[in-house]
Amino acid sequence: MQGEWAGEMVGPDAWETCRELIPAESVFAFLAEHREALFPPSMFADMYPSSNGRPSLPPQVLAATVVLQSMQGLSDFQTVQELRCDLRWKAACGLGLYDMAFDPSLLTYFRRLRRSSPKRRGPPPPRRS
Repeated sequence: MQGEWAGEMVGPDAWETCRELIPAESVFAFLAEHREALFPPSMFADMYPSSNGRPSLPPQVLAATVVLQSMQGLSDFQTVQELRCDLRWKAACGLGLYDMAFDPSLLTYFRRLRRSSPKRRGPPPPRRS
């Protein structure tokens, strides 16, 4: 089941609280301001075809996380550590100030889902040798 934000943040919104600390021309500010337009829920609807089960983490959070991970060349574990500790990452991904993020294995699962319907979301990233 595709998750949606409905007041689920842990603590105050990191972007609203810390925006003056994040350079306006940075990718973090760009993602914080445009994340919803860049990654609309409809873009991921086919990845979550069932209404059964527990709601997932909103895919916009995961998509923004994967963008930052790719830009910085981090492992899944390192990525989640940044998301847990760096205010810029929390703001860019739409998390609350006290949010502890998620288990790193969720990034692997998200990438696998993303590759499941390439014509909808574009070609999968090239495989590393």
